[in-house]
Formats: sequence, C-alpha cells, structure tokens
Amino acid sequence: MKCKTKKPSRTIRNSSCVPSNKINKYEHKVKIIGDSHLKGLAARINQFLNNKTEVCSFIKPGASANQLTETEFMCPGRKDVIVINGGTNDIDKNSTKRSGILVMPIQFMQKYNNTNTIVINIPLRHDLAKDSKTSLAIQAYNVI
Repeated sequence: MKCKTKKPSRTIRNSSCVPSNKINKYEHKVKIIGDSHLKGLAARINQFLNNKTEVCSFIKPGASANQLTETEFMCPGRKDVIVINGGTNDIDKNSTKRSGILVMPIQFMQKYNNTNTIVINIPLRHDLAKDSKTSLAIQAYNVI
C-alpha cells in the first residue's frame, strides 16, 4: 500500500523569515545581552571586526539577571558568541543571595552549550561610593 502525500496548494511565507540571500551573509554572529551598562557596546565591537561578523545587542535597562537569561535565540551555532552581563540590579537586593545570581548565567550556558558564551563581571555602580555595601558586594562577587 502506497502512502499518498498531499502537497499544499499554496505556500504561506512567514513575514519574520529572513530572505535566503541573507542567510549565509555572516559567518559569525555576536549577540550581546545586558542591562543599560552595555548600551552602545555592539557598535564599538563591530568597528573592530570584519564584515563577515554580525554584532547585535539585546539591551534591557533595569533588568534583573533572571530577565536577561530568559532571552531566547534561534539556533545559535558553534561559530557564534553570546556575551551576557547582568546582576548589577540584583546585587543590592536583600532577598537575592549572591550565589543565586551566578546560577542563572550557568543555566543559560548549559542551555546553549554548542555556542561560545562569555559572562562578564558585574560592573561597579558609579552612583555609589566605592566603600558602600553594594560596591563591596559587587567586588566580592567579581572575585568568584
């Protein structure tokens, strides 16, 4: 008995699909995820890379580490790089343990284990004194 496959009478094209001529345009992709501390970083990195590398950023001002690690990517490859930075807004919250901030990027790296992932230290808060409780907590976290 033969199976008959019915072909669709018309093809529906998804408007979010990338045109086929742009699929192979970039050999490498750099995706930057972070809060407002990384604003403008994609443009600065892009000027140092060749034209076969696409650099894009997902900046979420005021986002927690949990919100940053919830970012979804479609099929990142082995040649792609994901740079993630966050936790500045979490470190001074009393309810958040410092070790909990580290768990979220680790789970993110495990999810995208075929992709190169770079986790950047938490940047210091310039609106606080260097000897404030929050600044000392950030320095202690960055040592880990």
